[in-house]
Amino acid sequence: MSNLFDYLDWRGDLTFGNVPLCVPDTLAFSVLSYVRLEAYIPNTPYGEPVRLSHAADAYFAARGAEELSQNELFLKRAAATPRFGQLRVFAAEQQLDREHGIQFAAYSVLLPGQNLLVCFEGTDDTLIGWREDLRMSYECPVPAQLRAAAYLRAVAAAHPLRRIYAVGHSKGGNLAMYAALHAGDAVRYRVRGVYNHDGPGFCDETLSTPVYAEMRDRIHTYLPQSSIVGVLLEHDDNYRILQSSAKGLAQHDPLTWQLRGTDFLYATKRTAFGQKTEAILDHFLSTLSPERKRVFVEALFTLLEATEQETLSGIATNKLQSLKNAWKGLQTLDPELREMLGEAMDALTDSRRAVRRAEKRAAKELLQQSDRSS
Repeated sequence: MSNLFDYLDWRGDLTFGNVPLCVPDTLAFSVLSYVRLEAYIPNTPYGEPVRLSHAADAYFAARGAEELSQNELFLKRAAATPRFGQLRVFAAEQQLDREHGIQFAAYSVLLPGQNLLVCFEGTDDTLIGWREDLRMSYECPVPAQLRAAAYLRAVAAAHPLRRIYAVGHSKGGNLAMYAALHAGDAVRYRVRGVYNHDGPGFCDETLSTPVYAEMRDRIHTYLPQSSIVGVLLEHDDNYRILQSSAKGLAQHDPLTWQLRGTDFLYATKRTAFGQKTEAILDHFLSTLSPERKRVFVEALFTLLEATEQETLSGIATNKLQSLKNAWKGLQTLDPELREMLGEAMDALTDSRRAVRRAEKRAAKELLQQSDRSS
């Protein structure tokens, strides 16, 4: 088995002019979106593209001597290869706006053969990003989805003769789908493929629209065996299951996904953990109306913001002080919101119990059928 780092060792010397885009490439571009390169890449669709290797050199020269993250290590390795380093990138954009509740980032790549790849970043570490993610359970479109469609239209207009690929991981996969579906007929006609890597579904009727039916065969969705994010909300069963070297929730990390040659290493079914967690979350979300979901999200993030941290990692690093601040925030929370928060947590517990009861009933019925047949 191999991962994206191994892919660079095996494939990195072959340019896209020699060997065209394949599935692991779309995941590689998705990983690169998590590194903040906006200061080193033109931020408009009409800006002069720069080599990825040049942007990476500038980034690491300005970064300092801190230990590199896995995503940064991947950028360093990818930028040093002929396959990725010589590619021209442009239109690197980031929006992080607490007032409007948007976390959005994207960049674009010019590929040989008159092709254009647009990559949308997934959820980052910020509370703003996670809040917008939870909004997707009751609101569509959210600000990042609207921005994704506008971004794709702008980049497509700047390069009117190029075929388009849209890719992304996690929320970025959802944004790639939304943008391709809502950027307009002229743009949609040019889209050759959408690659959604473990991105969540939609809370509206998107999947039942004629536009989605027309594009369905061009949308490629990949989920790790224990996927949770990719099976949230309304989603199509038109996906493939892949293997990961991680367990449980950690399988969402794309650098743990296993490859075989120019494709993923696939599995025949999802894990029991993934199926059970999906059932619990589906049951939980079905018990709440859109308005109650909204109130729950507002209450939850009022508490998280009371920690005085801007990121989830900040909360984890400062656990004790964050808990103290959150407890103070809970005491000052509007009584109605506090009650709603408690009810939602009770509903989640009830959902867990309901799934457990259903599992026991299914096991009992299977045992009875076995007894009858014997």
